[in-house]
Amino acid sequence: MRASTLLCTLAALLALAMAGASAAPADKQQVLKERQALMKKQADDLRAVKDYLDGKLDHAKATAAAADLTRTMGEIPEVFPPDTAGPSPDGKYAAKPAIWADWKGFLAHRNTAAAKVDTLAAALKSDDKTRIKTAFADLGKNGCGACHGKFREKLEK
Repeated sequence: MRASTLLCTLAALLALAMAGASAAPADKQQVLKERQALMKKQADDLRAVKDYLDGKLDHAKATAAAADLTRTMGEIPEVFPPDTAGPSPDGKYAAKPAIWADWKGFLAHRNTAAAKVDTLAAALKSDDKTRIKTAFADLGKNGCGACHGKFREKLEK
């Protein structure tokens, strides 16, 4: 009887372990989907500002996009939990392991980008197109671009 109880307990533990193992990739895939969705939302917001600068979109929509960028910058750490390295669902990019190896550095890059978003939002409020163009270029190069250069890998298809 004792051996059968032990066998049942081991079988139950094995079943739980297998269920947990199969659940982990689904959770990781969900995180990767959320990460890609956040990054695409940020790209859409940046495109709205660019469209405003190009005369294709009104000021109110560009200002709203900058406000959304401010909000989504705060969500970045949430979509990079530990053990979620891997390719984006579209297969174009992958988060580099350096994100988690240098978490403080990653957050510093995010903080720099967030500060540059704040500068862009302030420039949009002023509606000074020269100031907006300067802030937009700085965010692209030294904010988003600097982080992507260090922590994102373009995948070959």
